[in-house]
Amino acid sequence: MEIIYDGRKHEFPEKSTPIDIAKKLDIPLKDVVAAKIDVGPIDLKREIDHDTKIEFLTFKDKEGKQVFWHSSAHVLAAAIKRLYPEALMTLGPPIDGGFYYDFYNLNVGDNDFPDIEKEMKRIVEADEKFVRKEATREEALSIFGSNKFKVEILGAEAKPPITMYETGDFLDLCRGPHIPSTRYIKAVKLLKVAGAYWRGDNKREVLTRIYGITFPSKQDLDEYMAMETERNKHDHKRIGKELELFETSPLSPGSPFFLPKGAVVYNELLKLAREMDRKYGYDEIVTPIIAKSEVWKISGHYEKYRENMYRVSPFNAEEDEYALKPMNCPFSTVIFKSKTRSYRDLPLRLADYGMLHRYELEGTLDGLLRTRLFEQNDAHIYVTEDQVESEIMRIFDLMEEVYSLFKFTPIMTLATRPEQRIGTEDEWNRGEDILKNVLEKRKYKYTVKEGDGAFYGPKIDVYVLDFTGRPESAYAVFTVQIDFNLAVRFDVKYVGPDNKEHTPIVLHRAVMGSIGRFIGIILENTAGDLPAWLSPVQARILTITERSSSYAKEIFDELFSAGIRVELDDSNSTLDYKIRQSQLMKIPYTIVIGDKEAEKRTIAVRSRDGKTKYGIDPKEFAKEVKKTTETRSQ
Repeated sequence: MEIIYDGRKHEFPEKSTPIDIAKKLDIPLKDVVAAKIDVGPIDLKREIDHDTKIEFLTFKDKEGKQVFWHSSAHVLAAAIKRLYPEALMTLGPPIDGGFYYDFYNLNVGDNDFPDIEKEMKRIVEADEKFVRKEATREEALSIFGSNKFKVEILGAEAKPPITMYETGDFLDLCRGPHIPSTRYIKAVKLLKVAGAYWRGDNKREVLTRIYGITFPSKQDLDEYMAMETERNKHDHKRIGKELELFETSPLSPGSPFFLPKGAVVYNELLKLAREMDRKYGYDEIVTPIIAKSEVWKISGHYEKYRENMYRVSPFNAEEDEYALKPMNCPFSTVIFKSKTRSYRDLPLRLADYGMLHRYELEGTLDGLLRTRLFEQNDAHIYVTEDQVESEIMRIFDLMEEVYSLFKFTPIMTLATRPEQRIGTEDEWNRGEDILKNVLEKRKYKYTVKEGDGAFYGPKIDVYVLDFTGRPESAYAVFTVQIDFNLAVRFDVKYVGPDNKEHTPIVLHRAVMGSIGRFIGIILENTAGDLPAWLSPVQARILTITERSSSYAKEIFDELFSAGIRVELDDSNSTLDYKIRQSQLMKIPYTIVIGDKEAEKRTIAVRSRDGKTKYGIDPKEFAKEVKKTTETRSQ
């Protein structure tokens, strides 16, 4: 059997394991948690029976972490089974940043974590091996027959042979793979407990979800906890609440409520988006929020995304099914077809800021970063094939101009054809080649994400670094996608120079992505220290004594009339308290007015970094703030 490792071919007997291969190749296994071959990650003791490439995964690899944390979820379940024998196990997957396990008939809280962690550590110290076992469906049902959740899994999903893993006295249905033994886990931390529904269905059983994280060393855990402390300072949900920007409510899960101050930030970004679209030649359209589901059946979205669509039926049962708009794409075709189009009309750039609804599972919702209701900085551009490359270049010009305002560091990825796709191979080849040419001509560094393209075409996704500067925690923001199929499916045509009908190519483009998500990213990157042009309150006027209130009100009126977003605090609180409140609200300019300022008709301006300038002319101050706002200066 031929095994390729690190580009070199080696011969091994059939049924060799990754451990056998590592030993022969003198690869140290101390930190190796699993292997990866052509079918994906496998256990180190799993026998290989065919020619393949092999890699050895450690905790530093993303897939290695997934194996490590999946195994840790089993350790959590084993500990719960020992401490709470009446609890029923359901599912426990790895996630980004740890793992969780869902339990039925379990009532625990944060105060129970020390006992659970202690039991997990006992299992870890016992060096329990993860042993893979195979069974028929009947054998598995005889083992797990008392657990209705496992029975449902066996009925709905399991394909023979059924695989399960034994860890000491704990046995669970699982495809694997797993780390060799529990001793690989050196540090355990349970993070939170939450509610969940079985299968994400709010009509099914309520489960208790316990989140946790583990590491191969205590130092890793210490570094993680230090980072979590810093991350909390940048948590947009906390910042949004403290700065009175937005709220969430169980009345409409996943649909943020923007408060007056948050609406200012939201509208400033919309204003920026519209200015940029106008500058780069886009026309804005407004399209319906609801339409017949037939629209998405034609586009192909219905088959792929119907479980994430809000589908509704009118009172008249004979009517067609309708759906709230989950994406804008098909609606631009109606605008295009509203009149006869010529090749001279292309590129036709249509910006659409429509509200979109997608049913995301409740457990995945995250403030502004993942929502069910959002408004995209979206556009669809209809082009001829020879215009595609130059138009994408133009889109990147727009992106760079916008991102420079926020000092974002973009990370580029090229997403290629997925297994489930529409369109011809020739179209996919042409589309991927065009995107590669654009990336290389602009000298962008990029990585290729094989199979991660949209079902209708290849795309370039752009991520921006978060405050940690680590690529693995970057945010997805921008996308540009080539679509050879939308126009075909909706029979969209233009008249070419030969007086014949031709089908345009459609480019999907979102520069900021979702406006709300973009706000969340800005808040996390800045820890709420928004630039003055974006800040909901640009200046707050504070009085030292009641004697200066009259002059302070004059200044307030003057700044307000000049278009400055200003507040006045002439309460009887101490000046130190007022300044502290202004700092907590992250206000760029704090104006202090006392007897001297009233007498000289000036103001004292304290910037966010604590520096104060005295004797400032109010009109000059207003002029500077207006200039900063208009130019969106940092």
